Order: sequence, then C-alpha cells, then structure tokens
Amino acid sequence: MSDRLATRCYQRSSLVAEFHEKQQDVLMRVGRRMTDNFTQGGRLICAGQGLFQTVAQHMATCFAYQLDFERPLLPAIALGNPLMVSALLAARQTHECLAREYRLYRGEDHLLVIFCTAQPSAEIKQLAEQIEDRENLVIIGPEGANKLLSNTAGIQQILVPGDSFAALIELSMLATHLLCELVEGELFGV
Repeated sequence: MSDRLATRCYQRSSLVAEFHEKQQDVLMRVGRRMTDNFTQGGRLICAGQGLFQTVAQHMATCFAYQLDFERPLLPAIALGNPLMVSALLAARQTHECLAREYRLYRGEDHLLVIFCTAQPSAEIKQLAEQIEDRENLVIIGPEGANKLLSNTAGIQQILVPGDSFAALIELSMLATHLLCELVEGELFGV
C-alpha cells in the first residue's frame, strides 16, 4: 500500500509540473480575460458535467465569496439548479438541464466556463451551442474536450492532463484556484 501511495503522489506531482509547463500561457490569458470580464461589469457562469459540476460550483463560490482573503464579491454563478434539473428530468428533457438555465443569463455580459471530459455529455453539448460569442467561452478539460463544438475558433481551452478521472478532477480544481488567485491579484493587488 505504501508503494502504491508513493507512486500515485509522484504521478500527481508530475502531472502538476506538466500542467504548469504546458498551460501557463493559457492560464494567464484566461486569467486576464476573467479580470477584464469582471472589470467591465460582467458575470462568470460556470457549468460542468457529472462530477465536474462540483468543480464548477466550487469555482463560482471562490469568485462570489472568496478564496483566501475577505474582498468584495465577484458576480459568479454555477448552472445546475436542482429544481430545474428535476423538472427537466421528469419531462425527459435532460439535454436541456444546463442550456435552459443559461438562456436566463445569455443577454448579460458574461464569460462561460465549462468543465467536461473528452466525451462531453448531451447537456454540455447543448449548453455550448447556446453561446453566441466564442470569445466568451472557456473549456477546462482533457485533450478532445473542445470537440463539443464543430467550430472552435476563438475558444480558450485549458488542457488538463491526467491518466484517471480523479487526476482530471484534481487538476481542474487546481486550475480553478490558480485562476481565482490570478484574478484576485489583478483586481485587489494581492
């Protein structure tokens, strides 16, 4: 058991190093885009498929509340209202679970962040099709996650490496924290 733990920790630290090396420029660009979005009065809208929904909710909470210090809130929400999901599930319209709620906010200035796997769900595909300006879409996930749209021009994608679902979730959470720290640093001088 000890050897397995040591191996997994080493693998995770290697993935973090790879993530930093390959994605630092994209993280900086997305951090700047998020900062500009908030500075211009925009909102951050987060969504995820399956367990990635918890990462989306965590990201929205980090921005709307705080990460490490008390500061003014930044307008951020996570899609996936449980009552809406339940109603659409009963109506056999699960593909609409995120898109319908997103349409409530679509007219406002916003940046949409989608967390997904290399095989995006029907709900995530339906949501991605709703965005009118691809410059306002960020996808966080493994290689292939950007295939949820036929035209990926203008979309920022943060590629998360990983050999397991757990690693993908962990590195997506790391991306969330790094982006929040970058934005807080720019907006609040920390």
